[in-house]
Amino acid sequence: MEEKSFEEMLKESFQENKHIEKTVTGRVISITSKGEVFVDIDYKADGIIPKSEYSFDENINPADEIKVGDKITCEVLKRNDGQGNVLLSFKRMRKDKLRQEKQDAEDKFWKNTNVGDEFTGTVASLSSYGAFVDINGIQGLLHISEITWDREANVKDILKEGQKIKVRILEIDKENKRMKLTYVEKGDNPWNKLTYDIGDIVKVKIKKLVQFGAFAEIEKGVEGLIHISQICEERISKPEEKLKVGDVVNAKIIDFDRENKKIGLSIRELEGTSNEYKEEKGE
Repeated sequence: MEEKSFEEMLKESFQENKHIEKTVTGRVISITSKGEVFVDIDYKADGIIPKSEYSFDENINPADEIKVGDKITCEVLKRNDGQGNVLLSFKRMRKDKLRQEKQDAEDKFWKNTNVGDEFTGTVASLSSYGAFVDINGIQGLLHISEITWDREANVKDILKEGQKIKVRILEIDKENKRMKLTYVEKGDNPWNKLTYDIGDIVKVKIKKLVQFGAFAEIEKGVEGLIHISQICEERISKPEEKLKVGDVVNAKIIDFDRENKKIGLSIRELEGTSNEYKEEKGE
């Protein structure tokens, strides 16, 4: 039997008395056909990473990612797995690393992002009031009012979950890590393009009936109010007596407040004039 050298016996003595930390770094010495990874951790026993402790993805083969001689850092699960090896977990270290990388990325995002910055994001979820958009793992609110100028629009008719869209940062609260977005394809404010004046006659579509009157669409994204007193000469108790949603009528602009985005309309003032009060339906 070959006698061991003093250096070898000294090394073994150190290994026998070495304290194993919670995590260890060693070199891969073999990878079995079952996906088990054996690691030299400079201890009296080798470390073993069962395939189940290599990755959370069961389909990953360790041999496709690492090779003999590679350095690897693992978490110690047991000092003895029952067969004389130190039981190790690589997937738990990987999870911690990914968590830290995600945190670092988030911190960088909130530090460097400002109002006006544009990103391509993914629609994560939809609701009646808008959508949440994912930008590199961070979500921002895209309110329905920042998706379209059409007040009656349904967000589900415009966006779909998983859809890639371009958004711009509208508001950002770095301290509380919140942001409001606007949809780049929303387009320019239609109110800025209006060329109407008080007295103009416009063809409008009734969009909504309320107790005090009716809201009518003048152009896409622009609505005016027809007060119940301006619907007709006849005294009525509710707009439904003369109008219904979807009607197309001619109306006169009697008030125009561009700054506050308010337009007052009147059908009554066109009664008895040469202008048709209601669009013909082909009847």
